[in-house]
Amino acid sequence: MSIRKTFLLLFFHLFAFQSLWPTSLSEQFKKIGYVEICNKEHGTTTFDSLYACFDELTEFFQTNPAWAQKLYIAKERFIRSKERNYYSTDFFGFYDESGRKERSQISFYYSIHFHEFICSHYPEFNEVPQIISFLEACLEIQKPYGTLFNDVATELGLDMVFSSQYGYPPILFKVIKYLPSYISTRPHYDGTAFSIFLDSTDNQSLLLSPYKSSFTVDDFSSPLRKFPRCHNQNTILLIPGILLAEFSIYPTPHIVTQNGRSRYATIAFAMRPNYTPQKIEFSPLPSFRN
Repeated sequence: MSIRKTFLLLFFHLFAFQSLWPTSLSEQFKKIGYVEICNKEHGTTTFDSLYACFDELTEFFQTNPAWAQKLYIAKERFIRSKERNYYSTDFFGFYDESGRKERSQISFYYSIHFHEFICSHYPEFNEVPQIISFLEACLEIQKPYGTLFNDVATELGLDMVFSSQYGYPPILFKVIKYLPSYISTRPHYDGTAFSIFLDSTDNQSLLLSPYKSSFTVDDFSSPLRKFPRCHNQNTILLIPGILLAEFSIYPTPHIVTQNGRSRYATIAFAMRPNYTPQKIEFSPLPSFRN
């Protein structure tokens, strides 16, 4: 069954899927590194509201550093819990790198279990509107994508990669703001099974390439998107990360280039539960430094 037909059958109630190439998902990854999907569940109305909440959260933490420290303590406690192992990562919570030269970004890594941990172990967070509004917005937006990740794995014959007691994939949901002084000098591979670029206020800044044995800067380009970003729909890109290399599915390297303006993006990462990544050497990536 084609990827387009599979998506239409499985997700008609949430998404309008239209594959840009009538080939299998694995072949699309090999050929161009990604698959584009039209998302009619979430458009700019949803994400603009999310970014407004994120700005309010950021302002709250920057003007109330004691609360930011309390969230950091909660994160450190969470990564020592058994729930952390479900995500096989330590990236959770708020990261303010606005003062770091070239990095110049602010981000939040959300997960359902981290959200529940905060609310149950630190009930005072429930009394802060800026915190709870942002967490609840993340909770609502990330809901459909567990099903999507599951069925992508099924399409690839990898049903077992998300097997766990919870019955759904571990999802990290990242909201990020790039500041005008942000500079990125080298592409990277995501430490995920799959990543979905759900939204960006500057799609042209994302450059990627299908996996190759060697890379040059010229291999990277901005995907030609068929579906527009508008108030009631969006274009999203699905790429593989490094955690499927054992199945001969290799990661798509990518870079977000600088443009001298503030912009936002939202990404959903499918992790592998209780998984220790294998040590695999991937192709070196080129420097974009002028």
